[in-house]
Amino acid sequence: MLRLSPRAHELVDAITRQETDGYETAELYQAYSTYLHETIHWWQHVGSTAGLILSLSYPAQVYGSMQFLRDFAREVGAVKPVKAWADRALIDGTPTLDPGLIAGNVAVNNAIDIKYYKQLALSPKSVLEHERSPFFLGVGHSYLKAYGDTISAINGSCDFVDGQFPDPERWDADTRRLHAERNEGFPYGPRPPYAEIGLHHIFEGQARFCQIQFLASAGGPELLQTYRDDGYFSPLYGNAFELFLKLTATEWPERYDDPLVGLFLLICDLAINPTRGFPLDIEDFDNLISAVDAGARFTLLCLAAAEAPELAKGVQTYSALEYNYIAGRLTNRCGYDHPHAALEAVVGLLGDGGPVDTLMEEHRTFSFQAVNTPVRVMVSHYIAFCRDKLKRPEFFCWPGMWLAGEKATPEGSALFVDHLSLFQDRADTEQIFPRAMPGRSDQNTKMLVQTFFTGMLVYDLALQWTLQSGPFRYDFKWLTGKSENGALIAFAKRQFRQYYEIDPDTCDLIDPREIEAQA
Repeated sequence: MLRLSPRAHELVDAITRQETDGYETAELYQAYSTYLHETIHWWQHVGSTAGLILSLSYPAQVYGSMQFLRDFAREVGAVKPVKAWADRALIDGTPTLDPGLIAGNVAVNNAIDIKYYKQLALSPKSVLEHERSPFFLGVGHSYLKAYGDTISAINGSCDFVDGQFPDPERWDADTRRLHAERNEGFPYGPRPPYAEIGLHHIFEGQARFCQIQFLASAGGPELLQTYRDDGYFSPLYGNAFELFLKLTATEWPERYDDPLVGLFLLICDLAINPTRGFPLDIEDFDNLISAVDAGARFTLLCLAAAEAPELAKGVQTYSALEYNYIAGRLTNRCGYDHPHAALEAVVGLLGDGGPVDTLMEEHRTFSFQAVNTPVRVMVSHYIAFCRDKLKRPEFFCWPGMWLAGEKATPEGSALFVDHLSLFQDRADTEQIFPRAMPGRSDQNTKMLVQTFFTGMLVYDLALQWTLQSGPFRYDFKWLTGKSENGALIAFAKRQFRQYYEIDPDTCDLIDPREIEAQA
C-alpha cells in the first residue's frame, strides 16, 4: 500500500486530473517525486527477486507451519504463545518426541528462522546481537529456510507444476551436506563476513536517486550538492551511495545525470535481483550467500566496477544498450547470471496453457482465487513486472530519467501507471482503498481487497499466537482508518477458529519471563 501526506495527495491528484492552476510548479513536481519514490518501493518489493522473497517470507512464516499449528492445537489446546509453552515443556521434562512439542517446535523454529532471514536481508549486522541465541543457526541456514518455505508457498499457492520454478525439496541433500560439513554460515561453521548494508539502505538509496533524477529532469536543481544541502542524503538515504563511492574509489559527482549515478543505480538493480534460488535453481550451494544476499551482491558488484574503471563513464544516455552491456560486464566478473537470464525464464512461462496463464488471467481481471490470495497477487505482479522489464530494462533501472524532461514519453507514463501500487490511502483518512485500474471491474476490485486482507489477518494472528506474549491484539486501524472495528475483529476471530479450531479469546496466556526465571 502507498501512503502520502494529505498535501501530497492533493498535489498528485491535481497533476493526475491536469487541474494545476493555482499551484506552484516546484511544489507539484516535489509531490510527484515523492509519489515516484514511494512507487519505486512497491516495485522493489514486488518486482525485484530479493524484494519478492522478503515480502512473501511473511506469509511463508505461517504457510509452512499451518498443519503443525493445527496439530499443536489438537494436542495441547489453547495456549499462547506457542514458543513459551514449548520452552516450559522442555524445562518440565516433556519427552522430545511428544507430538505437541514436536508440532510446537517446528512452528516456532520455522517462524524464527525466517525472522532472522528478514533481519539479515534488510540490515545484515543487526543479527550480531542474536548470534549466541540457540535459535540462530547461521546465515546460510536462515537463507535456505526462508527461500525454501517461501518458494514452497509460491508453488503451492499458485499451483505451479514441477519445473516451472525451483523445488526446495531437491535441496535437502545439499542442505544436509552443508550442515554436516559445518560450512561457512551453517551451524558450528565459520561466520561469513556481514555486508555493511542490506536491502533497507539499498532500497532507500535507489529510490532517493531516482527521485532526484526526476526532479532535476523536470527542471529542478541539477547539482547534487543542492540536494545534499537540503538533507536528501541523511544516513538512511545516502549510506549505500557513500559505500559505492568508497568501494569504487570515486568521488561525489557534481550532477544528477553523471555516469556514476547511473552506474550506482544499475548496481542497486543487480544487487536486489539475485537469480539463483528463485527464479532459477541453485547450482552452487557452497557460495549461496554471496549469490543471493543483496548486501553481499552490492559489495561484490561495486568491487567488480572498481576493477573495470572504464565503467564509471559507461552510462551516458541511460539506454537499454548501456544497461545490458554494463550488467553483462559486472555479472560476468562476479560469476552471476546476466539479469536477462532470470527475466527470460519467468517470461518464458507465459503461454503454458496452465497455472501460469490462469494466474495471469486473474491478474488481468483481478478475479483472484480466495486461497492464499496475497501470494497469488504478489507473484502475478512479479511476473507482469518481469515481462515489462525485459522489454524496457532501462526504464525500470532509471525511471527518474524517463518520466520527465526530454526522455519522457506517453509510453513511459503508461508503463508507470501499469505498475502503480495495488492499494493506497486518501487525503482524508488512513483507510486503505484499492486503486481503480483499467480492465478490472469495481466488483472484482472490492473482492480483491476482502480476500487479500483476509489472508493478511490470518497470517497476523497465527504469528502472534506462535511468538508474541500477551493477549491477541486487534489493531486494524491501518486497514479501516477507524479505531473501533468490532465487525472486523469478530471476522478475524472466526477465521482463526476456522483454521485452528481454538478460540483466541480462551487462550491460556504464558508469561515468557516466568519461563526465563525458571530456567
